Amino acid sequence: MAYFQALFDRICGDLQRSTQEMSSDFLQLSSNQQRVSYALSIPSVHDYIKVKPMFKGKSAVEATKLREFGNKMFGQKDYESALQMYSESVLRAPFDPDVHHSYLHGDMNGNSQERDVTTDDENEFSLALANRSAVLFNLGKYDLSLKDIELALHHGYPEELKYKLHERKGRCLWNLGRDDEAMRSFVIAKEHVTKSQLNSKKRKSWKATVDKQIAAIQRTPSSVETSSASSSATDIPSVSYGTNITFPSLSTAVEIRQSGQRGRHAVAAQDVRVGDVLIVEKPCGSVVLPEQCDTHCDYCCRRVSAPLPCHQCSTARYCGHECADLAWTQYHRVECQYLGLIHSSGVGGMGHLALRLANRTGFRFLQEFDQTLEEKTARKVKEPEKDAHERKPGYTDLQYEDFPGLNAEGVYTNDYNCVYNLENHSSERKPSDLFRRTVMAIFLLRILQNGGFFQVPGEEVSEEDQLLVASHLLRHLQMIPCNAHEVSEFEFYRGDPDRCRYLEVASALHCTMLGMFNHSCDPVINRNFYGDVLVARAIRPVAKGEEITLNYSVLYTTQPRMERQYKLAGQYFFKCSCQPCVENWPLFYDMVQDLQQRNKLPKLKCGQCFSVLPGSDDKGSDKVKCAACGEDQELEALRTQLDNIVEEVFNKVGVVVTGEVESTLPVLERCLERMEKIVARPYGYYDSCQEAIKQCYGIVGNCHERATS
Repeated sequence: MAYFQALFDRICGDLQRSTQEMSSDFLQLSSNQQRVSYALSIPSVHDYIKVKPMFKGKSAVEATKLREFGNKMFGQKDYESALQMYSESVLRAPFDPDVHHSYLHGDMNGNSQERDVTTDDENEFSLALANRSAVLFNLGKYDLSLKDIELALHHGYPEELKYKLHERKGRCLWNLGRDDEAMRSFVIAKEHVTKSQLNSKKRKSWKATVDKQIAAIQRTPSSVETSSASSSATDIPSVSYGTNITFPSLSTAVEIRQSGQRGRHAVAAQDVRVGDVLIVEKPCGSVVLPEQCDTHCDYCCRRVSAPLPCHQCSTARYCGHECADLAWTQYHRVECQYLGLIHSSGVGGMGHLALRLANRTGFRFLQEFDQTLEEKTARKVKEPEKDAHERKPGYTDLQYEDFPGLNAEGVYTNDYNCVYNLENHSSERKPSDLFRRTVMAIFLLRILQNGGFFQVPGEEVSEEDQLLVASHLLRHLQMIPCNAHEVSEFEFYRGDPDRCRYLEVASALHCTMLGMFNHSCDPVINRNFYGDVLVARAIRPVAKGEEITLNYSVLYTTQPRMERQYKLAGQYFFKCSCQPCVENWPLFYDMVQDLQQRNKLPKLKCGQCFSVLPGSDDKGSDKVKCAACGEDQELEALRTQLDNIVEEVFNKVGVVVTGEVESTLPVLERCLERMEKIVARPYGYYDSCQEAIKQCYGIVGNCHERATS
């Protein structure tokens, strides 16, 4: 049993009154502060909820063992295993963060504080980096090798061995097409070999080898084109048609409306085509799941092959110095020593995300935010509602007063104001559920308290401040299950589409997406990720004025209606009334099987007005009159058109499985648009085309190619 659940069971077991009696009391509480205050008044909550640091620290001894094991793998030419061992050594090795910081930021003023890092410890860090640079070079990852070489040199790599690093640096630069820099590195390597422990014969032989490399550069300059960054790290798409002024994460093709029946929802402000990018959004917060911590950057959620460490723990890893610095400044400083506890406690990704949101927001900001809320509430009581003619022009019905989340300027800025105003369904929750979340909020509060979130010793934090922060944590714990979602990575098996799947990497909160878009089991948009940046594209055409929907993790093609309805009601508190649910559309497998066996013909649409043609699925019909426009329609001609499109789709599907996206994606997108005009849904091959398009989007976003053997 996980730590928090055992803790919660113990607290409940110690309560003298019955659960029913306690639930009755708890039900009368109307605010999160009242709920937290009630829970804190229970003696066992005070007695049992104690937290202590639990994390994997640094160890030079362990780092050495890991590096030596990596050396064995390297000697056996098992480069992937060697890379893994060297990376673990880098993460475990102690290093001086002030030396690290001066390397990154040029701070050479000598103002660093004393650190318990010896020269030998620092050497272990540099040795691990240097060895990893060797295996990265052998794997052809010259950029990463170069970064490790630079960092190893800065962290005290032994003077007598530096000649090897400078020579390797020269070869990296040469392979990257940076010939002039490579020449300089080779010259520096020759200068440093004089400080090596090589005997004169070996030194002479080594210099001769370097001279040959210099001569090769002079004789045949590199033809490699230099690149400043990998495309996967930079090519995040922009929204189609320009940025929405009110909702900066959205395209201008999307309009947000609010109504009593639909709530906040999105509609098309213009006709939308397949492939249009409608959302590009950074999250307000994200947490990498414990099972992915070994392979993904703790800050941006990208897969990382040569991670850089936190200076204090050996758990968090980063794809670069920038992510490491941002993580430490924004949240890791508080969480670092409690990561082991958070991961093993059983609070899950949702609980960790609740803590992360408060942590990133900061105590002072939460104080000011609550004060501003109180002032606004008081002002609303005193001031009558503004008449329509007094409101700001251009906002239609999206006013701050009646549209939670917009700031005073009428912009949805994806900040804590947006987070706070997301739906949490507090009134629909059972008292037992609320009590459990309240106790969890106090548990998370203690982690923040002991981790330095309040910037005073934990025991000196006032009860008022504890109540303030815990009430926000409790709000997060209610809101996150209804609004957060996974950050995913596409696992691609080239030539083996049946094994391809999406891997859940992190939990994240993108306020605009789930806060503004309603669910459909047949969604308009598909989301995938570039790091933690969400990109949502249209996967079917939408006419101006039609609603734009997404899916809340259930699709009609893969889950029966009853199963979908049960999940949506339990987690999101609504009964789905989308077309697939109302009409009980069949599963994908059943649709395709019927088409392959010719059990059913598809319903077709009029070629003039695109209305569904009654009787067009009758095998005996060759011609029908459109009930909407009155035009006669030749069914055989329409079926031939459809068959040609389907054939083209399956030809391109065969190409997609090889990983070729650039030439296939536009064709598939246009095929889907043509299919939309000919055939009525549900139609299995329409969904086949959608799935191929979604696979293309997965390949160009977060994608990890796996071996097919």
